[in-house]
Amino acid sequence: MFRFVLALFISGLISISVFSQTQPSQSVAPRMINGQIRIDGQPAPEGVLVLLDSAPSRDQAPSAPGELARTITDSSGKFAFLHVESMGVAGSKLFAVTAQFAGYRSAFQVVDLTVARNGYVNLDLKRDKSRDAPNVPPGGPGATLAANTPASPKAQEELGKGETLLLKKHDPKSSIDAFKKVLKIDPQYGPAYLLLGTAYMQTQEFPEAESAFEQAVKLQPTSGTAFLGLGAAMNQQQKFSAAITPLQHSLQLQPDSAEAHYEMGRSLWALGKWQEAEPHAQKALQLNNQFPPAHILMGNIYLRHKDGNAATREFEMYLKLDPQGPHALAVQEMLEKLRKALGEK
Repeated sequence: MFRFVLALFISGLISISVFSQTQPSQSVAPRMINGQIRIDGQPAPEGVLVLLDSAPSRDQAPSAPGELARTITDSSGKFAFLHVESMGVAGSKLFAVTAQFAGYRSAFQVVDLTVARNGYVNLDLKRDKSRDAPNVPPGGPGATLAANTPASPKAQEELGKGETLLLKKHDPKSSIDAFKKVLKIDPQYGPAYLLLGTAYMQTQEFPEAESAFEQAVKLQPTSGTAFLGLGAAMNQQQKFSAAITPLQHSLQLQPDSAEAHYEMGRSLWALGKWQEAEPHAQKALQLNNQFPPAHILMGNIYLRHKDGNAATREFEMYLKLDPQGPHALAVQEMLEKLRKALGEK
């Protein structure tokens, strides 16, 4: 239930004191599948999990989604799978795209690439009411709760309230109290620590976020998201050396996380290890070329390579993707300097 956490705290993670962005793709994928995920009719937040599989038929969901590839949505709910022709069983032309989001029913769509070179998916996730507190007496069917739900109806109620405030109403400050109530009732419920850490990241209370993610890591040591949150919270406090270890764990658990590669690159860049940061910046953009802060990081790296033209392209891409973003003014100023310098040569 915590996979969507990346989407919610990522806006709090991308504070970076220097300019960086992605390098252009080394090759153009002959085939791709992209699309948009909506939640109750609205564009999904960044971080909704999207899975790719070979489709068993045109109307059958895959039995174990995510075997071919995984990605997450960007801040507008969009996603993309590149190089689809290299995935799946040789000759396969049917692909299933599945979206999963905490508290909502999973949805899938089959894409037929028999004739078309590219496919587009549009999925709308609906609230999963089956996870609400069951109307049964104690000891009845509701006594056996799913592993990803709190242990009591009251905790479930507070969890739902917190999720609504954080996700739908975009009110992280108010959601904090609800998540604290969940943990007071069920202190061993790890996902609530993830949500609490996410809310703290949104309110820029980074020491509190770090503490929440530390608890999440202890309770869910196989959660790449928890380690990512911990590393990101440390980066926000300029604890770049300390952030390396949790980010390494995150990448071991989810090697295809654009956010984890970006945060690792950000840590290494801040430590003066820009050559080591470069492959992480490249990987982040390979996984998600629509990820604005990674373009700033890559632009910075190109400046170290003394490649002003490439740096210019990366900074321009950032402004295209996030023209009102937190670094837009600084990037515009850097672009003016670069263009002036390049024009004088």
